[in-house]
Amino acid sequence: MTLTIDLVDSGALKLLRDLESLNLIRVNPPETAAPEGSLSKRDLSRRFAGALRLSAEKYAAFQSALQEGRSEWERDT
Repeated sequence: MTLTIDLVDSGALKLLRDLESLNLIRVNPPETAAPEGSLSKRDLSRRFAGALRLSAEKYAAFQSALQEGRSEWERDT
């Protein structure tokens, strides 16, 4: 089984290394990182998830405004 985890504390890596030395887990090197300055879709999703914090009414109005804007682009001018 393979899991991907995010370490939120530097001490967690030491604990993982201790588990590895007991042959309970294997720590693999991190995947190849994206070029500096670029963000993956996953990174962007995490960064902006819940950022608007809209009420249900405001969210509905926001979605309606988005739909209206999209339909304007599809119209012939």
